[in-house]
Amino acid sequence: MQITKDDLAKLVVLQEQDKVIDILEAAIAEAPGQIEALRAEADAEKTALAQAKDRLLKLQLERKEKELDLAKMEEEIRKHNIELNAVKTNEAFRALQTEIDRCKAEAGELETRTLEIMERCDSLLKEEKAKTAKLKAAEAVIQEKISGLEARKSEDEAKLAVEKTKREALIVGLPGLVLTHYDNVRRRRGGVAVARLNGNTCTVCRMNQPPQVVVNLAKGNVVVCCESCQRILYSAELAGAKPA
Repeated sequence: MQITKDDLAKLVVLQEQDKVIDILEAAIAEAPGQIEALRAEADAEKTALAQAKDRLLKLQLERKEKELDLAKMEEEIRKHNIELNAVKTNEAFRALQTEIDRCKAEAGELETRTLEIMERCDSLLKEEKAKTAKLKAAEAVIQEKISGLEARKSEDEAKLAVEKTKREALIVGLPGLVLTHYDNVRRRRGGVAVARLNGNTCTVCRMNQPPQVVVNLAKGNVVVCCESCQRILYSAELAGAKPA
């Protein structure tokens, strides 16, 4: 494949330009995932708050149930105390007293459970307030980060358009086969299609080249590739050279 030294110098510059484009494209591609992760973080805070509210609501409902049960039990005790005045026999009196004692014991258990629930409600109410404040603060920070990412993505997209325009100007005049070969190697080799030959060593894959490769590169009229990584080689003298 024929190539001039000027075209080879263009490839060296083109590779640097493509690195800039790659960085911008990677940043643009990463932005949606980063934004989604931030939104997931906010959703997690919302879920934690919703769970705290749900626990509090369930306890408040249980508290109302216990208070109703306690009121019923106290009413039953009051009725039994009235009935005591009407009993005629000791046996009936003892049976009624036993029932009153049972009701009082059950009422005591209900009171204890109600107090426990009240304490737990107070604790959950504090937890809910803390999570609400935390969510509000987190949402502000997260939204600021998302806005920053979106702004940076827009900036990167604008920069990318400019850099791609620069690339189009660089490839003008390059032989089609050379450019196609460059693009194919670049795609297969992690974005690096051109490598400097230092002595007889490819500076990318670090493999030594046969003497003929060095000779062919010195002639400067054909595309010479590393026999190990297939990247297009250029000489140390060409490094930093500006294409005409």
